[in-house]
Amino acid sequence: MNRDFRSSFLPAFCFLPFAFAVEPLAFTILGVGVLFFVAYDVYATILDARSQAGPLSETLNRNVWRVARWVGFRLSRPRRHRILNFVGPLLLPTLIIIYLILLISGFALIYYPRMPAQFNVPGGASTPTWAESIYFSGTSLTTLGFGDITPRTVQMRLVALIEAATGFGLISLAVTYLLSVYGALEHKRVVALSIYHQSDEGANVASLISYYFIGGRFHGLDASLRAAARDLQSLNESHVEHPIIHYFHPFQVYKSLPRVLFLTLETCSVIQSCLDEETYAELRQHPEVRTLAATGRHVLVAMVEALNLETLTRRRKELKFEEARRWKARYDQTFDQLIAAGISTRRERHAGYEDYRAQREEWEAKLYRLAGHLGYDWDEITGDRDLQYAADEEMEQPRP
Repeated sequence: MNRDFRSSFLPAFCFLPFAFAVEPLAFTILGVGVLFFVAYDVYATILDARSQAGPLSETLNRNVWRVARWVGFRLSRPRRHRILNFVGPLLLPTLIIIYLILLISGFALIYYPRMPAQFNVPGGASTPTWAESIYFSGTSLTTLGFGDITPRTVQMRLVALIEAATGFGLISLAVTYLLSVYGALEHKRVVALSIYHQSDEGANVASLISYYFIGGRFHGLDASLRAAARDLQSLNESHVEHPIIHYFHPFQVYKSLPRVLFLTLETCSVIQSCLDEETYAELRQHPEVRTLAATGRHVLVAMVEALNLETLTRRRKELKFEEARRWKARYDQTFDQLIAAGISTRRERHAGYEDYRAQREEWEAKLYRLAGHLGYDWDEITGDRDLQYAADEEMEQPRP
């Protein structure tokens, strides 16, 4: 009987140490998993230059922006711009706070099964073990180090040292990332403002081209187009390195990326379709014009692919004849303004319109998706309905 008792319970006693060891191991694995997840997200978001952030950052950005857009498009236009303007500046500190919470939780999971056995805890402490673990993890990560709870074993001292270094590194990376993002945003505003003042403080491409027409000749237009292509490439790289820039919504529409892309692409289309082939043959075929057009299309495609807008956003519902009528009105208006400025225009006006229409068909749908996703109406980006409206950022409703 005694032998049967030993034979029955001996395996249980043998596995008892393993059962006690499972809990610390499980908490440790879970904690290390959380830490590796945060490390990967920080690497993908801050350190790795690619068009998408880490899974945590990407999910946060997209969902917050989706909710903000849903609310904003149910309000008046100025209120929508004000609401969306708050999103970008709030996403950065929110992401850093989430990183800190996850890191504190991850290290706390490692400390929890070893608290208080491997720590010096004040004798009068009556707080739960999980609270002491979180408290010690928080003071270690933020390098406060009050000293009321200290590790006793070499392993826990090493983990606490790693946590302090992790906290210091995260704060340093966050500050660097913040400065980089706002530096890129400042450059973006400078580029937008330079184009804004040349285009009659709106979306008037004829004014932009006429700006360089002095004494019957174009002066400096090729250099301006070259600079615009270089600025677009720089803006594209900024968005690739810092995807959160997509969600910084300028209240002034002329500072937005869709307006910059529209003006550059429209400028190339007008030069190639409206200007006289013989008088301005060199300008129409100038490498800077082709380079700017190719750069603008490349940046537009890159933005649409990075935000996955081909599948997530539908094109506006507009009949073909309405679209053609809108393009024809824009073309005629630009054509007449160029004539008024003394610029020789294309003799075959209808053939020029066909070229203009073909080029605009090539990029308009993508730009429409981008503008809508970033919270802008098409009319305020292009001024197709009224160029004066595109210059008046405070108007709430378009003119009839």
